[in-house]
Formats: sequence, structure tokens, C-alpha cells
Amino acid sequence: MQEFDLHTPLMRDFLADTNENCIKYADGTAALDKPLPVRLSWQGENRHFKLKIAENPDMTGVWEFETDETSYDVYNLKIGTTYYWTVETEINGKTAQITDSGAFVTVDAAPRIISIGGKVINARDLGGWHTADGKRVKQGLLYRMSALDGFDSDKTVSFLTPSGRHIMKDLLGIKTEIDLRVDHETEAEYPPDGKTSSVLGEDAAYYHCPILLGGENYLKSADSIKTIFRVLANPDSYPIVCHCAVGADRTGGMAYLILGLLGVKYEDIVRDYMLTNFSYQQKYRPPVKGMYVEVLDGYRGATLQEKIYNYLANELDIPTSDLNFIKNYFTE
Repeated sequence: MQEFDLHTPLMRDFLADTNENCIKYADGTAALDKPLPVRLSWQGENRHFKLKIAENPDMTGVWEFETDETSYDVYNLKIGTTYYWTVETEINGKTAQITDSGAFVTVDAAPRIISIGGKVINARDLGGWHTADGKRVKQGLLYRMSALDGFDSDKTVSFLTPSGRHIMKDLLGIKTEIDLRVDHETEAEYPPDGKTSSVLGEDAAYYHCPILLGGENYLKSADSIKTIFRVLANPDSYPIVCHCAVGADRTGGMAYLILGLLGVKYEDIVRDYMLTNFSYQQKYRPPVKGMYVEVLDGYRGATLQEKIYNYLANELDIPTSDLNFIKNYFTE
């Protein structure tokens, strides 16, 4: 079975190196985090084709793409996953399958980078990372990225292109948006009361959960963090997108809490944070250490996972039933 690596050579080199050497590969001055596509090809002439691709051999949960070419580049696939595909066309008014069902597998190497297009940057799946006890964080549940909207020079407030909206809604299936920007950021873009609904549409739930920058402000942002974990504890919320303005520090702080709770190693959490350098943001040193780790270093627990669990439960009063649900729901 053919195997496809979704990471560019530059990204592969970084992932094989240490976090401290991230600056050798990316410094936040160019967008270098676009994943590689899987190019699928078939035989045919002068036809309009419909490519179908799915994780299941019975083709449930299918993604569909239409093209007049005999090849197509598919982006945003999961890592370490087997996919099945077929191509259809119309002949004499009837749908005909012109290829035998094919299959391929993607290389199992976190992270899963997401390409949205437009002005949405720094996008990736929080899934794919392995935990200290040998489990793995499920893909397709929680995405982190920059804001989906913002005040622009042409006075518009959507950073999503129509194709980006299609990716978010129809392919990734986003049902919930968690916005970590503070009040004055959303009020500047949506005067006078700030943003109250998702740019993804009325059928997407929207939660404004402002987070103050820096780990010392966890307690000051307790109400927002409680709301976030309440949303995470509701299976009807998924898939979820979580963002601040550029998807770096505040989003990184929440990713630190969530991935740490799931048992992902500290080194991998920092690596996920430092991937921000591959977008248009400079993060030479991991502020996640200075802003967040110090809050938990002295908290009781033998591991980072235990410290975060106890901190969320005892300091922020998040129900242990919610924390236990999240731990079980997110790992496989």
C-alpha cells in the first residue's frame, strides 16, 4: 500500500531535531506550515469527475471533490490513517465508477497540520500526539488556529474564504467555536457589544471565553476556563475549533492544559507550541514555560498530568467527572 508523508522536508527536519533548534528551520517570517497533499490520479478523458475519499472501506463519512482533471491534490488528511478512494463520472446520463477502489496510508508523525487558506494561520489538530502511557490523542476532535475573523483594511470581519469555510464546515465538520480573545478585541471588530456568534454560521455554537495572557492569570480567567472544560466535556460539542488572535500564546496555554491533562509529554507540548514559528509569528523561546509551567511546577502531583488534573479540579473547581470524561474521550 502506498504511503504518503504529509510533512514538508523542512517540517520533518524540525520534528527530528530538538525544540531549541526550531529557529534553524523557521523564524516566523514566512508561512512554512502548509501540509503536503496526497495526489491521486486516474485514467480518463474529457470528463467531469467526482473523487470520493473516506477512512472506511464502506465509504461512510466520505469527502467529495469535483474536478475536470485526471488528478487531484487532497489536503488536511489525518496522519497515520488508511484511506480508501474511488472516482465516478457520468456516462450516457448514468453514474459510472471508472476506477477500482484504491487505498493508501499516511505517515504516522504528529502534528496534523491544517491548511485553511485566506488569513487563517497557525492551524493544526491537537490530536495525533502520543501520551506517556502509550495511548494517542484522537484526531478530528479539537483544532487550534488563529482567529477566523478580524478587522481588516477593507473593513470586513471574516478571514475565511469561501473555500476555507467549506473546509471548516463540510470537511472538518466544526460544530463549536471557542474564542479566547478579550472583550476589547472583539468589541473593536464588532462594536458595540463584541462578537456574539460564529462566522461559521448559526448552526455553529459560539463561546466567548476571554483568557488573560500569562499563566499567573489562570485564576483571573477561571470562569472562562471552566466554560471551556464544560464544553469539552459535552460530546455534542465536537468537532471544536479554539483560537485567540494569532493562535499562539493564549491558544497555546489552553493546549498546554488540555494536552497535559491527556498525558502528552511536556517536550511534545512545547514542540506543538513552537510550530507557531512556521506561521507568521515569531516565538524564539517557548513562552509556554515562563507563562504556564511555573503555575504548576509547585502543585502537587508526580507527573505533569497529575499536576494539571489536581490544579483544574482543586484550584479552578472543574468537576472531576468532566476531567475524567475528557481524558477518556480524547485518547485511544
